[in-house]
Amino acid sequence: MKKFNTKEDAFTGLEAAIVLIAFVVVAAVFSYVVLGAGFFTTQKAQEVVHSGVSQAASNIIVKGEVYGIADEKNETIGIIQFDVGLAAGGMPIDMGKTTLVWSTQLDAPYQMEYDNQLATPENTGKWNITYRSPSSNTNELLETNEIFTVQVYPKTNVTPRGQFNLEIKPEVGASLGIQRTLPAGLTPTTMLY
Repeated sequence: MKKFNTKEDAFTGLEAAIVLIAFVVVAAVFSYVVLGAGFFTTQKAQEVVHSGVSQAASNIIVKGEVYGIADEKNETIGIIQFDVGLAAGGMPIDMGKTTLVWSTQLDAPYQMEYDNQLATPENTGKWNITYRSPSSNTNELLETNEIFTVQVYPKTNVTPRGQFNLEIKPEVGASLGIQRTLPAGLTPTTMLY
């Protein structure tokens, strides 16, 4: 029997090509995995940033002035009235789920209850929406180009030169603080500064 000569010189180039192709394939798969993980991480980071901005930004603003409605003798303020709307680019806010917190120099902070049926100021410690613009709006969702007139009925009346803090806390987003001081003399409807 004849013995074959086993020279493997020709196979070395082919083996090197196969190893090179294997490295290229492995590198391509690895880079795909790394890029996919990078895109996923970037997307999650973007979601976190958008969520943080929406939580930190106050969507609700006071439109116009804050007024105090005095009692019959013009001695104290028993009703606070102001208009609210959305900030530019703000997301709609369900005012029915918004919380108002009232405090004065004499009163500890307390949460006021929303009452959409409130018609008289005897129900102290509550607040309501008395007017919606446009008037065709009958829900409690404050949307773009809408203005709601809010009336607040604190538990105790505020006297001249008295100060109050009112914090409006929407369901989502940052709170809006309203701090006003009453002037020395009151009229039936007094603009508060």
